[in-house]
Amino acid sequence: MLRKIATNRRQFWDYIMGNMAAFIAIASTALFLAIILFMWGESRPIWVLQGFNFVGGTEWNPVGHPPQLGIASMIAGTLWVALGAMVLAAPIGFGCAIFLAEFAPVWLARILRPILNILTGIPSVVYGFLGAAVLVKFFEKTFNQASGESLFCASLVLTIMILPFIVANSESALRAIPREYRQSALALGVSHQYLTIKVLVPLAKKGMFGSLVLAFGRAAGETMAVLMVAGNNLLMPTAWFDKGEPIPALIALEVGSAEVGSPHYQALFASGLVLIIFIAAINLFTNLLMQSTRNGGSWR
Repeated sequence: MLRKIATNRRQFWDYIMGNMAAFIAIASTALFLAIILFMWGESRPIWVLQGFNFVGGTEWNPVGHPPQLGIASMIAGTLWVALGAMVLAAPIGFGCAIFLAEFAPVWLARILRPILNILTGIPSVVYGFLGAAVLVKFFEKTFNQASGESLFCASLVLTIMILPFIVANSESALRAIPREYRQSALALGVSHQYLTIKVLVPLAKKGMFGSLVLAFGRAAGETMAVLMVAGNNLLMPTAWFDKGEPIPALIALEVGSAEVGSPHYQALFASGLVLIIFIAAINLFTNLLMQSTRNGGSWR
């Protein structure tokens, strides 16, 4: 009798939690779609007027007569900053995750993990301020530049900001591997280093790649830190050390001065729509890729 009551209670709570999870998932999806629809409604006149010339144009003069609205240079700046941060953060983040999961002494790991968690909670404006006060000044004095601001500086700041995400998620992926793999490999006499590189990392690569995609979304959408060190130049950047103005910085700088309902205002919403669809598409593509490989394919 008591066993039946306990079983019924467990089934009841499973039912409640399952419905709550479904409700949260549906509500989150609905909220995302509502944001997309709202931004589309606010920016629709720009798309009707310019179409994809808005994305491919390189001139940005929203108060001109007629206004020139092209965000290709901002898209390029966003890619330079975000992809540059990935190039710098990925090897460091993966290395730190492997060290914490497999090689770090217990006492050291207990110190480093809380520090990484603290880094995720520091406001982005603090990172931007430190970048402007330290990195920008360093490049000015070291390379005799009139201004040390550049997309490279923005990538360096973003590297520090996204490292905790890469490390935490990659370490979780490594720790999720069953112990049987470690025990079997060590029983064969292989070294711990060989076990980690040849066995554990390939098994955890999907989760590690997923952490990189999440970090890319974080880097591409960052505003304040990038705004303070990227240089905010509207010209098309052709190198990593050029100045630029990524889309988030453009929106943050100009939304306060844009008249509601004007082409300038609508173009800023269109820019935000491009950014959110771009990041969502990357996440969706990655999830589909990981799902397909999990269902029987191979990712080599």
